[in-house]
Amino acid sequence: MKLRNSLISLLVLCLCSLPMVAFAQGTEDEKKTGAKTEKKHEVKSESESKTGTTTQPSEEKKDTDVAADENPVPPVKNWHHGGMVTPPAPTAGSRERKFFVPNPMISMGQFELNVHGRVQVLFGIVGEDANVANGDVLSRDGFSIRRARLGLYGKISERWLYSMELDLVDEDNGGNALIDASIQYKPAPWGWVKAGAFKPPFSRTLLNSSGSMQFMERPIWVNLEHATGAHVLDLDREVGLSAGGQASMFFYEVGVFNGSPGFSKGDLNNGLMYVLRFGVGMGEMGKEEADLERSHEFRWRFALNGYLNQDAAAEYRGAGTDLSLKWLGLSFYAEALWAKGIPNSASEDVVSLLDEMEKWGMYAQAGYVLPIDMMTLELVARFAMMDDQVHVDDEGDLWEMTAGVNTYFFDDLLKLMIHYSMREEIHGANMSNDMLGAMLQLKF
Repeated sequence: MKLRNSLISLLVLCLCSLPMVAFAQGTEDEKKTGAKTEKKHEVKSESESKTGTTTQPSEEKKDTDVAADENPVPPVKNWHHGGMVTPPAPTAGSRERKFFVPNPMISMGQFELNVHGRVQVLFGIVGEDANVANGDVLSRDGFSIRRARLGLYGKISERWLYSMELDLVDEDNGGNALIDASIQYKPAPWGWVKAGAFKPPFSRTLLNSSGSMQFMERPIWVNLEHATGAHVLDLDREVGLSAGGQASMFFYEVGVFNGSPGFSKGDLNNGLMYVLRFGVGMGEMGKEEADLERSHEFRWRFALNGYLNQDAAAEYRGAGTDLSLKWLGLSFYAEALWAKGIPNSASEDVVSLLDEMEKWGMYAQAGYVLPIDMMTLELVARFAMMDDQVHVDDEGDLWEMTAGVNTYFFDDLLKLMIHYSMREEIHGANMSNDMLGAMLQLKF
């Protein structure tokens, strides 16, 4: 217990110190730049003081310059003016990539086709009480293909886009399960319409791709709801229609969906699910949670979201808010979600009256990409809490602390993650379900 408490204190200290490290690094860079400029002026002043003169253009010099302008000498081949070789200050998304996949892969007129995919191989050492039925990643020590996805995306014209994705290791459906299929009409950045099967606009961590995360897994309630099939904080993918866009600092998306599992069976509920997400922000956050560009531009985003799902057995309501920050290698994300289910006793589809359900979850995470030239190394830490039933004190009231290091190779095409997750049940039985894991990811 003393060792665990010490580890908790160390992780919290690391999490709190990341912003200070980023600020110190930025201040140090500014000092170095200022020192170089000041030293240059000092050398120039010292040279002038020794000669007792200052540099003044002579009339003879001016005449020579005029003659040179009238009869310029051709520059040497591959010669560039000195002002052209100074690169601009880095901005979000401007990181020079040495390894990249062509985009588009196939282009014929306005038609474009791209292939994307990722493979995640996990090795973990877990506690004796770990169980995938309780939301744990592994039940025993060993290996796992955590995810293997393959998809297509592109456009048939400037305004019509498409995307499809397969989950190649979906054990519940025998593999090769379709998880995304959508058609999008995008006449302008401020307005678009999308139809098909995709993620509803609820919860930042769920909308973000698993291949772009700083951690092997999303917060604890996601795996738990997947194991139990009760998707109220994690809405999972749905079939429906949504519209959204971005204008200046503001963005929005509103959608209507079946609100029930399955893509081809239609709506199994008495009503539909309505989802809304809107927010404000500055700067391009990019797809990766990590600030691999280490940009000097401060980027942020704040959003609110909510939903109403008229299920056959109950009416579910959910709400949430999230904050995202990026600056100089530092990234920070925080989110809080809440959901409540009210039994629908009037429905003919209800076999037994459900008890009222209310649950919540929250997390805060931070990462820092170290200023090392020889490799891309990132330190990460996250704290998450959840209560799966507000009205009951049991093992569903728990918190989890995860910390580790990520190493990126070939830009971000290959990533190695080594993390330790510590889970603690606040009420009920205290289970041994911590995990030390290493995951190798290849994506393109």
